[in-house]
Amino acid sequence: MPELSVLTLVLLVAAADLVGRVRYPGRLPARPRGPAQTWSLYLGLLAVLVALERPLDQAAETSQSWHMAQHVVLLTVAAPLLVLGAPLRRMTWMLPASWESRLRRNRVLRTVSSATPALLATGIIVQSAVLAVWHLPGPYQAAIRSPSVHALEHLTFLGAGLLLWWAILHASRAQLGLGVVALFIAALPGTALGLLMTVARTAWYPVYGTGPSALGDQQLAGVVMWVVGNTIYLIAAVALFAAWLSSLERTTPARPASVRS
Repeated sequence: MPELSVLTLVLLVAAADLVGRVRYPGRLPARPRGPAQTWSLYLGLLAVLVALERPLDQAAETSQSWHMAQHVVLLTVAAPLLVLGAPLRRMTWMLPASWESRLRRNRVLRTVSSATPALLATGIIVQSAVLAVWHLPGPYQAAIRSPSVHALEHLTFLGAGLLLWWAILHASRAQLGLGVVALFIAALPGTALGLLMTVARTAWYPVYGTGPSALGDQQLAGVVMWVVGNTIYLIAAVALFAAWLSSLERTTPARPASVRS
């Protein structure tokens, strides 16, 4: 993706946040969540820059393992941090007040943004499809050869990650357990693909070459996908599970003390 375009988008989101803080100081999240949300937003933007700017983006042009690192950062680091940082809400702060009010009342947008089991299933399907399509030899090599196709690849990876993490992190307390299951299901396609790349005896993408070095790079890329990616999913699943147990404890009525005769 062209570096100037990435930097422009990141600066636009950051500007939206600053504008919102000036226009609507009373609508900022209350402590202690407010600072954490802001940190999540800016760390997410930083993750996008790390994934799509030099030196990682430059290295990804000639190395499959670094290209895979880009995908992992976009799907499992940048996407959840941006969702936690609520950038969409902050972006609407830059709009005129009348436009913003209409968007907030729009039933279609409110329905789409609701974290429901259907949206969760859609997120899993979309992310799995994105992984499968872009790792076919044709689309993958086209992305390496064409900057515009490469930009589209990154955009779809980030978009799929945002959709899945939105459905997981904005679920109600009663659906946190479902989010844990969804994380394990969402990790399966990447695990399978990474394992296949690791145990392969031939290089899948001639654009990187076909010799032993290309095969070794592909096997390392597979390790990055299923080891690093799954570790992040596992950490997120444990955190969600702990939050789910905590919510159950808060909602379970206390037992009355037994009366002795």
